[in-house]
Amino acid sequence: MQPALIAENLPQWIGAPLLQLSLLVVGILLERTYVNRLTTLAGALALFSHELLANENALWVGVYLDVGLLLGVYGLYCYVEAIPVVTPAVKLVSYFAYAPMTVLLVIVLPHWLFPAALLVGAALNYKLVEELAPAKPYFWGSGDREPGDGIDLDDVEEYVERTREFVEDRLDEYGGDTAR
Repeated sequence: MQPALIAENLPQWIGAPLLQLSLLVVGILLERTYVNRLTTLAGALALFSHELLANENALWVGVYLDVGLLLGVYGLYCYVEAIPVVTPAVKLVSYFAYAPMTVLLVIVLPHWLFPAALLVGAALNYKLVEELAPAKPYFWGSGDREPGDGIDLDDVEEYVERTREFVEDRLDEYGGDTAR
C-alpha cells in the first residue's frame, strides 16, 4: 500500500531541504521579524536535521550546533516567560551567527567551508538590513506582555466542550452524519 500523503512520497533529497527551509521560515514567522528570540532555536533545529541526514561529523559545526541549541533554549525560555533578552553578547551572536541566512549557508556549504559560511552570512545579514532598511529587523522582547496573557486552560476546555456538543448534535444515534 502506497502512502497517501505527498510528504511521505518525496525523495529525501527534496524532503530534507524542505524541512530545513521550513524550520528557518517558521523561526522568522513566529515573531514576524528576521531575527528574534526563537530564530536561533529554529536555525539550530534545521542544522540538527541536516547533521542527522548528512551524517557529517565536523567538530566546529558540532560546537556551533551546541551553542545554537543553548542560545535557542534560552530564547525559548525568554519567549515563554515574556522576558526581554538584554544581554548584548547573546543579541550579537544570535544576529550575526544564527540569523537564518547564516544558518542556511552553514547547511548548504560543505563543512570545511564553515568559517567562510559564518563570515559571508554575517556580512549578508549586515548588508540585508542596510539595503532593506526595515523598521525592526530584530526583536528581543519588550517585557510588556505578562506570561499569563495567552490562552487560558479554562478557555481551551470550554472550546473543546462546545466542539464536542456541536459534533454530537450532528450525529444520529448510530454515529452517522445527519447533515445530508
